[in-house]
Amino acid sequence: MDCGTCDTVSPVQMVKPEVVDVALTISESAKNMLSDAFGDDRSHALLVGVLSGGCSGYMYDLQIVESTDQDCQEIAIDGFRVLVPTASSHLLDGIEIDYVEKLMGGGFKINNPNAESACGCGESFS
Repeated sequence: MDCGTCDTVSPVQMVKPEVVDVALTISESAKNMLSDAFGDDRSHALLVGVLSGGCSGYMYDLQIVESTDQDCQEIAIDGFRVLVPTASSHLLDGIEIDYVEKLMGGGFKINNPNAESACGCGESFS
C-alpha cells in the first residue's frame, strides 16, 4: 500500500554469485601439518569455507570433516581431499593454503588473490 508521501523505492535485487571451478594450492609446510593432523586416515577432508564477519567482511573457516551437508566441490591434492562450498567458490578460487610459524605459535594462512583488502591480523578479508 502506497500512501503517496514516501519516495517509491525499487525492489532489492538479489545477485547470486557465479559458481567457478576452484583451483587452489597447498604449500609444503601446510601439507606437512595436514599430514600430522590426518595421519594415515585420509577418509576425512579439509573443508575450506568463508564466514561473514571479521573486521574486513569475511573470515576463513578451515575444518577437518568426515562429510558435510553443504554443496561442495571436491579437490584432490597430493592425497588430501579438500572441500570448497560452491557458494563461496568465487571467493576462494586461486587461493594458496600455507602454514606459518609465528612468535606465539603457528597457524594456517590463506593467500588470496581475490581479496581486495585484509585486516592486519590476516584473519579476515573483503
